[in-house]
Amino acid sequence: MPVIPFDPDRHIIRSEPAHIDSASNFLLLAVLSDLVALCDSEPDHQRAEVLRATTCALGDVLERFEPPRGTA
Repeated sequence: MPVIPFDPDRHIIRSEPAHIDSASNFLLLAVLSDLVALCDSEPDHQRAEVLRATTCALGDVLERFEPPRGTA
């Protein structure tokens, strides 16, 4: 599997579709699920907010890899 270099200064090119292998996508979804559960069970409000922000950021990244709505 080729390695795609991470460059935080690179601008996202919208004409290039987002892609990820299914195993990596599954693992990231599992991490997201664990983060949501951890966030929901966190008794400290301040830590829960930090976890919520991290969870939302990961969810936003994973959303890029979902097929467009209405496609099979």
